[in-house]
Amino acid sequence: MYAPSLLDPAAESLKLTDFVGATDVAREARTLLGERFSSVTFMYVLMRAFEVEYTAACDASRWHEFDSGPRALSDADLEALLAPWLAR
Repeated sequence: MYAPSLLDPAAESLKLTDFVGATDVAREARTLLGERFSSVTFMYVLMRAFEVEYTAACDASRWHEFDSGPRALSDADLEALLAPWLAR
């Protein structure tokens, strides 16, 4: 696990980024975090940047670009899951 001091700058940048939806947020998080990007770091920056609840962030970590298993979330599933927190 990474120290918050390594992830908080990405969360702050993500908060200020213009985005269209959850998949844009996820892809921007991947860009900002670089080699630190994982399902766990994605959960962390979601919770820090957008105050996403822990259980929703856990569910978001099953996005298909992290997990190709049978419970993976599609882009549409991710959009629906995170919509309440990403509405501006």
